[in-house]
Amino acid sequence: MPTPSNHRLPQAPPVPPGENTEASPPRTETSSVLERLKAAQPKAPVSAGDEKPRTTTAAPPAAGPAATAGPTAPAGAAPSTTRTPNQTQDDQAQAREKARAAELRAARAEKLKAASAAASAWAAKSGRQTAAWTATTSRSAAANVRSWRADQVRRNLVTLTVIGALVGTASVAGFFGGTEIWTSELLRPDLTLVSPSLNSLYIWALIGLGLIAYTVHQWLPGQADSPRHRRLGWVVIAALLLNLALALTIQAELYAPSLMVHGVLLVLLLVSLRWLNRWSAATRLEGTLVDVPLGLFLGWTGFTALSHTAAFLSLEGFSWLTENEFAWALAGLGVVVVMGSAVCSMDRGRIAVALALVWGLGWIIVERLIGEPQSLPTAAATALAVFLVLITAGSRRHRVDHSYRRALRRHQTANLPPIDLADDDDDEYEYDDDHHDGEEVHGGPARA
Repeated sequence: MPTPSNHRLPQAPPVPPGENTEASPPRTETSSVLERLKAAQPKAPVSAGDEKPRTTTAAPPAAGPAATAGPTAPAGAAPSTTRTPNQTQDDQAQAREKARAAELRAARAEKLKAASAAASAWAAKSGRQTAAWTATTSRSAAANVRSWRADQVRRNLVTLTVIGALVGTASVAGFFGGTEIWTSELLRPDLTLVSPSLNSLYIWALIGLGLIAYTVHQWLPGQADSPRHRRLGWVVIAALLLNLALALTIQAELYAPSLMVHGVLLVLLLVSLRWLNRWSAATRLEGTLVDVPLGLFLGWTGFTALSHTAAFLSLEGFSWLTENEFAWALAGLGVVVVMGSAVCSMDRGRIAVALALVWGLGWIIVERLIGEPQSLPTAAATALAVFLVLITAGSRRHRVDHSYRRALRRHQTANLPPIDLADDDDDEYEYDDDHHDGEEVHGGPARA
């Protein structure tokens, strides 16, 4: 008899545990129910950082009578992925933390990028400033090396040389003990007719003070790059060293070397006079502190060249000098007058050179009058030499000053209007209109 379509058969009874029966094939209705339940189960949201959603395997149903209450899962079915609400909230919290960490890393990367850009800009700016400062410093250093540094070295050397030469000369003179230069045979006042008194050597006190004044003048701010001092400083250094060598050779009684050193020193001082004439003193103070000391130095060296040569020839025993000593003295004085007058006639007249020559010649006069050997003709000839040197230097100075005043006067009167000497105005003479015969009213000569 056929079974009605709406009639449902009862569930098969559970298999006893002891029985070995084969599993029956799954029912179609039970499988469809499980699939609907699985599709209706809510799924947990998957965060961006998770590669796969975390799944939880459902525990297998326990065997026994309690498991027979529901439909029996067929063998080989997929395990259940059902998640609790707490697990879903934990996943969302982890996703938020990961997102926040990613935002922090991105913000930190942006800050590092901005700091790197600022550091690069600051380094570029500092590099440009450093390059500009380096270039400026290099140019300044190069300019200093070319200009003031050489002048600085020169001024330092001049100062050290002046101090050392003056101290050395004082030591040779016996101020610090030892052998005195005064006792040298070459400086004996009775050796020749042109040998001066030993008192003439005190001129070195005045020359030394003048050289100190010259040293101070070169350190003035306005003289740092003076072309006059640039040329003159090195000559002064060499001259002072040669003068110290001259004093040492005389003290050691090396007369032939001392004569050669004396000649070189005289030539070097004449070179210094050339620079003094080429760049004249700009002020009266400069002339006093520079030209006067060097002029005294040159004049004294020129005078001692005469006495030094005569003393050397006398010590060497030249008979032709001692046979007619007065004639040779006149010849030597003539050379001094000619050379001294030529030097004193340069520039505006070198009065300092003339004064140094007069100082030495004056002590020859004193020695020939009251010392030994006495020689009135030699004293008279020396006095004539003094007069000629003074008159030459003085006349040169007078001519230069007179020419300067005339040039100044011409410059002052160059812009004045000319004076009309042929003035035709009738201010000097008055005429009567009634007399046409040319008779002058004041009785003067008739005007045609």
